[in-house]
Amino acid sequence: MPNYGFICENCGKPFECLLSISNRENPLKEPCPHCLKEGKIVKDFQGIRCSLSSDATLTPDSATGGRWSELMGKMKKGLAPRYHGKLDAATNMSGRRWKG
Repeated sequence: MPNYGFICENCGKPFECLLSISNRENPLKEPCPHCLKEGKIVKDFQGIRCSLSSDATLTPDSATGGRWSELMGKMKKGLAPRYHGKLDAATNMSGRRWKG
């Protein structure tokens, strides 16, 4: 979900709120996190900040409970040795792909 920027007209301080894209046009029903007043809150049109994250510890083995290495071992038996390196590289990949 994207972070949308808002400005409280009571205290003048900016803040961000996570909203689904389908709710981005609806008025914000939450009070200002700074002054806690439910006054007029307007959108800050300086852009949308999307948060991308990933699990750097996620590996094929951790995602499959160790069955990935078992499957790769079975596949290696039927392949020429020149392809074994690519299977090993796939086993050692982590889930880290995006920086956010």
